[in-house]
Amino acid sequence: MVARAMLGIAVLVMLSSPASADDAATAKRFFVSGSKHFDLGEYAEALNDFKEGYRLKDDPVFLYNLAQCHRLLNQNTEALRAYRTYLRRAPTAPNRGEVERKIAAIEEAQAAANKATTTPPNQVLPPDAHAGEPTMPPSTTTAPATSEPSSSTGSALVVTAPPPSDRQPIYKKWWLWTAVGVVAVGVGLGVGLGVGLSKGKSNTTTYPAVQF
Repeated sequence: MVARAMLGIAVLVMLSSPASADDAATAKRFFVSGSKHFDLGEYAEALNDFKEGYRLKDDPVFLYNLAQCHRLLNQNTEALRAYRTYLRRAPTAPNRGEVERKIAAIEEAQAAANKATTTPPNQVLPPDAHAGEPTMPPSTTTAPATSEPSSSTGSALVVTAPPPSDRQPIYKKWWLWTAVGVVAVGVGLGVGLGVGLSKGKSNTTTYPAVQF
């Protein structure tokens, strides 16, 4: 009975070994192909190769490479999931600090984007804010000045000066500074988001090779 049981185990090992070896070889081909796509900036193709490689060999390195591809494709939610799964599968990974910084940068960028789309404005522009300068009021027409006395009264004509214009210099227009403030806020937010995202996109090379 013992000999028969041992024979059965040996048969199972012989039957399973070729399949396992084939899976490892195929996973290695996907890893090599995905790495080449990654180096060429073809992140969508690299993502597909790393996924298929992970299905055949669940090495955590595949998860890190998946996260890198998602991040560079601006798929931040998927990138966060893959980075966190990588750390869960490889809690003592030598690049743990780098991965945690990438996670923090993506979370910061997402929070800034959400705030930009949900924060109400402090004030709105009036309907005529962009209608251009107000028209000049009609000026009072007066008689030209003359140095000769009037023939009827013998007194000089009085010249009436036109009333001072109430037109304000453009730099004193309140709506101009409101528009400038809105543009400045938009530019600052764009720069902030750009910096946040650029911090998260450093070190784009794949991390160590899978041991096949």
